[in-house]
Amino acid sequence: MKGSRKKRITVVGSAANPPTRAHRELAETLTKSGEFDRVLWLPSGSRPDKPNLIPAEHRTRMTELMFHESWRREQPTEFAIDLREAGRASIPTIYILRELKQEYPDAEIVFATGVDVLVPREEYGGKCDVLYYWDEGESLMNNWTFVVLPRVDYPHPRVLQQEGKIPKHFLIIDRPPSLVGWASSTEVRRRVACGESFDELVDPRVAEYIHTHKLYQSP
Repeated sequence: MKGSRKKRITVVGSAANPPTRAHRELAETLTKSGEFDRVLWLPSGSRPDKPNLIPAEHRTRMTELMFHESWRREQPTEFAIDLREAGRASIPTIYILRELKQEYPDAEIVFATGVDVLVPREEYGGKCDVLYYWDEGESLMNNWTFVVLPRVDYPHPRVLQQEGKIPKHFLIIDRPPSLVGWASSTEVRRRVACGESFDELVDPRVAEYIHTHKLYQSP
C-alpha cells in the first residue's frame, strides 16, 4: 500500500496527563494500520482548557516511559515522540501542521483525532468543534487530511462521512473499543486522588513514576 502513494506522516497531540494504556492502544492502531510511514506523538504544552495539567517535564517523561524503546522497536511503522510543543503554551493545530509540512515538504501530513471533535453540535449552531472554535477551522477541514477514529458514545465516523458531515478525503480507521473510555487519564487521576488502585490502567513504568513522584494526589 505504501509503495503506491506519497510518504504519509500522522500527528497525534496528547495532554499525556498521564498517558494510559488507551493511548498506547491508539498508537498501535495507527502504527499497525499500514496507512502511514511515520507516527509523531506530540505531548501538548500548557492549555487554557486544561488548567490542571501537571508540569510538562513529568508528562513528557511519562510519555517516554509509556512508549519505551523496546515497544517502539516492535512497531511496524516508525514511531517518534516530538517535544516541540511541550514546555510552552499549546500551539494551534494548524500551525503545527504547517511547521511539519515545511520540515517534510514531500510528505502528506495527517492529523489524527477522535470523532468527537467532528460531530455537529446544536449549541454551536450545527458546527463541530473544529469549525466552531479551532484556529482556521475551515482551512483545517478543507485543506488538510485528518485520520478519524471512533469513540464510544459518538456516531461512527463512517456514518458521518456518508451523511456529508465529515469530508470525503478524511481517513477513517477503526480501533478496538476495549480500553477507550475506561483507561482514561481522567480515571487515573480520580483513582490516585481517592487512593484507589490504578496500576492496571497504565504501563508499569508510568505507575512507578506516579508513585515515586506522588503525582495527582489530593492536597
